[in-house]
Amino acid sequence: MIGDQVRTLREARGWTQAHLAEASGVSLRTIQRLERLHSCSAETRMALAAALGVDSRELSSEADRQANTQRLWPWVTPERASAWGALLALPLVLFVAVNLLKYGAGVAAPYDSLAAAGSRLGLVGLFDALSPMLFVGGALGAVVLTAAVQVRARTESEGGAVLVSAVGLRLHARSLAVLVLALAALAILGAYLAAENLPDLLRAASA
Repeated sequence: MIGDQVRTLREARGWTQAHLAEASGVSLRTIQRLERLHSCSAETRMALAAALGVDSRELSSEADRQANTQRLWPWVTPERASAWGALLALPLVLFVAVNLLKYGAGVAAPYDSLAAAGSRLGLVGLFDALSPMLFVGGALGAVVLTAAVQVRARTESEGGAVLVSAVGLRLHARSLAVLVLALAALAILGAYLAAENLPDLLRAASA
C-alpha cells in the first residue's frame, strides 16, 4: 500500500512526518492522511517521490497501476473491434471457406451456388473489380482493429502531460479469435495466389 511505502521510506531515513512535509512541500496533514488511508493525488505522489529520492512509480499502489493502465485507443472497445472485425473479414473468410470446400473437400455446392447467383445478378465484373479491396482490405482492417485492442499502455501524469511509461498486451478472447481467423484467411489466400502464379513465374524465369 502506498501509505506503507511512504512510511517505510521515511523511517529508513529517520525522518518524522513533519520533516517529510517540509522536504516535499506537502502539508503534514496530507502525509498523515496518506499513511493512514493510503490515498493521495498524483501531484502529492510525485512531490513525495522527489523528496524521498525514488521514482514516482515506486509509490503507486496496485489500484493506481490498474487505474493508469488503459488501451492505447480507448474509443475502440474489444466488443466493437470484434463486431467490426468479423464484418470486415467475413467476405474473405467466406471466399476461402467455399474454395476450400470445393477444391479441398470436393463439396462444390456452396461455391457453385454463389457463382451462379453472381452471374444471374450480373455482379461478376463488379466482383472482379472490388475483390482485392473487399478481401485483402477488409481482412487487413480486421487485423488492425482486433490487434489494436490487445495493446494496453501504462500512463503517468506529469506537469499536465500524459506520458506513456510502458506498453503491454492484455488479450481479449473474442477479438483475438477474429484476429486469428483474419490472419489465417489472409495466409490461405496468399498461399493460393502463390501456388496459382508460381508456374508462370517459373516459366518466365527460365525463358
